[in-house]
Amino acid sequence: MPGPAARLAALLWALLIVSVPVPAAWARPVGTADGPGDVALAIGLTGTASAVTGLWLRSRYRRDGGEPGSRGSEGGDP
Repeated sequence: MPGPAARLAALLWALLIVSVPVPAAWARPVGTADGPGDVALAIGLTGTASAVTGLWLRSRYRRDGGEPGSRGSEGGDP
């Protein structure tokens, strides 16, 4: 259970978020970022970022080869 200070902080954040005025929406084109080159760049960057993230997670949470005293991704007692 959060203490009184955490509850007060949450209340103040909620009041701050509610009190901020929302600007009026506008619907006009901002730029021309929908050409084939832009789409290919976005797909390439997204694919590269996901591959790098997957490789990083794989190297970080790789299970060891069952050596005594090794800690795999399952955790447990040291």
